[in-house]
Amino acid sequence: MSDQLDLVTIIEKAKAGDEAAMGELFRQFASPLLRYLKGRRVIDPEDIASETWLSIIGSLSKFQGDGGDFRAWIFSTARRRVIDSARRASVRPKLEQIGEAESASASNDPSFTPGAGSEADQAVSELVDSLTDEQRDVVLLRVLGGFSAAEVAKIVGRSEGAIRVIQHRAIKKLAENISNPNVTFGTTAAFPLMK
Repeated sequence: MSDQLDLVTIIEKAKAGDEAAMGELFRQFASPLLRYLKGRRVIDPEDIASETWLSIIGSLSKFQGDGGDFRAWIFSTARRRVIDSARRASVRPKLEQIGEAESASASNDPSFTPGAGSEADQAVSELVDSLTDEQRDVVLLRVLGGFSAAEVAKIVGRSEGAIRVIQHRAIKKLAENISNPNVTFGTTAAFPLMK
């Protein structure tokens, strides 16, 4: 697929059933979506990403809008899946789910280490843990998703002004944690340049 094609053209081709166009959409959005889900610290981010893509593909023919609307649609769908997953998780004890996820991963990957991930993923996860769910959503969507405040407002169902206030408070909280010598981020060398 040519790099010259714009996102709207790719979306229209995907809506018409073009598999190459669907593959291009996946290539463009899979990594940012997975980073967002890992930042949200869901038990199985790959599973939530799969559910999101299945939902997107199933509803693609109904999609109306431009490239920005499409990006927002993907992330709002993922956000709803995260919320649904949290509701399901509240039914069962959390430790049971972690044990299931780790044993499933361990059986598929002999080099599996529970809780292991890239240092960057771990650093982001540890850093955003101090935020409320709402703050975490806003920061992850703005930074990892690359959305504007107006786009995040549309995704989370809040006003743009509210998003800016939430983001300001979240950044202030993050700055306090980074500069506080009593706050540690596990064994991850999350901020090697900061002393």
